[in-house]
Amino acid sequence: MKAVVFSSYGKPAIDNLKLVDDIPKPVPKENEEVLIRVLAAALNPIDKIRVEGGIKAIRPETLNKSILGYDAAGIVEVGAGKFSVGDEVYVRVQPSGNPSRTGTLAEYIVAKVTNVALKPKSISFEEAASLPLAGVTALQVLRKGNVSKGDKVLITGGAGGVGTLAIQLAKHAFEAGHVTTTASPGEKTDLVRSLGADTVVNYREAKFEDGHAGDDYDFGFDTTKESSKMPAVMKQGTSVVTIAGTPTADALQDAFGGKRPGLVVRLFLWMLRDKAAIANAKAAGVDWSFMFLKVNGDDLKTLGEFVDQGKVKPILDSVHPFEQWDAAVKRSFSGRAKGKVVIRIASE
Repeated sequence: MKAVVFSSYGKPAIDNLKLVDDIPKPVPKENEEVLIRVLAAALNPIDKIRVEGGIKAIRPETLNKSILGYDAAGIVEVGAGKFSVGDEVYVRVQPSGNPSRTGTLAEYIVAKVTNVALKPKSISFEEAASLPLAGVTALQVLRKGNVSKGDKVLITGGAGGVGTLAIQLAKHAFEAGHVTTTASPGEKTDLVRSLGADTVVNYREAKFEDGHAGDDYDFGFDTTKESSKMPAVMKQGTSVVTIAGTPTADALQDAFGGKRPGLVVRLFLWMLRDKAAIANAKAAGVDWSFMFLKVNGDDLKTLGEFVDQGKVKPILDSVHPFEQWDAAVKRSFSGRAKGKVVIRIASE
C-alpha cells in the first residue's frame, strides 16, 4: 500500500518524509482489531515533533519506514467486536514499533476495537479525521479541570487545532460562563469569536496576565507553553493543565496504563521540567499538571455526539489530495494553520 513514511529523525522534518508504495497491507489481530480503509487523515503538531526525534526517548520506535499520522477516518473492511464491515469510523491510533502499524497517512490501518468510534453522521470523512487527537485531548483536559456551568475559563492558542475545539467544548458542552483565549488579530480573532470566545487577547500586543486580579479564572488550559503565567490570574484552589512543553513522569504513567517510565526517562523529564510553572502554581495555591491524551473510543463516541448535536464543529484549515501530501505537511508544520490540515487519502 501507499504511505507517507520516515526512516530517520532530523530537522527540517519534511526532509525525512517520502511517499512510498511498498508497505505491506496490515493484518488485524482477530477479535482485537479492525482493518480500516482510510479515506482521510489529519496532521497534528506532534507529527513534526515525532519526525524530529522529540519523543524518541518517551516513545521509541524502529525506524523502518515508520508511517506518519495519528488521526484517520474511513470504512471498516475487516470487522471485530461491535464494528462490522462497511461501518464508517474514525480513530486516533497509537504508533508502535511495527512499521505497518505506526501511522494513518496510509491506504489502510489497523486499530484496536477499544480505540475506534463510529463517525459522526453529520460531517464528512475529512472533517471527522480532523477530530480525534485534538478533540479528545480538549475533552479530557476540560474534564480534568472540572469545568462546569458558569465557570470562567482561560485557553491559550485558541486558533490552533486543540484550541478551536476546546473553546467550543468549554462554551457549548461544558457551558462555561466566559471563555478567554489568545489569538493573532484579524482572521484568527474572528474565528475564535465565532466559536464562542467571549474575550480575545491579541498576544502580539498584549499579555493575558496583565490587568487581571488573581481571582479571575476557574480553570486554565495551556496549549502554547505559557502555563507559568497562568497561576497569577487563577482563583486559589483551581487548576492549570498544560499539553505543551516537557511532560511529567506522572503524566506518562497515567496515559500509558499505569506503566511507570524507566529511571533514565524519569531523570530526563525531571531535568527538563517547567520549574517556573511548578513554582508559580505552588505560590498561588493552584494545582499545575501536564496531561497526555488517553486513547479512548468511548471519548471519541462522546465527542461525536457533541458534533451531531451541533455543539462542536470541525475547523479545517485545508484539505489536500494524497499525491500533494508534501504541501499538507508544509502547511501543518509551518504553525500558521487555522484549524486542522487534512489529507484526502481516497474517495468513497
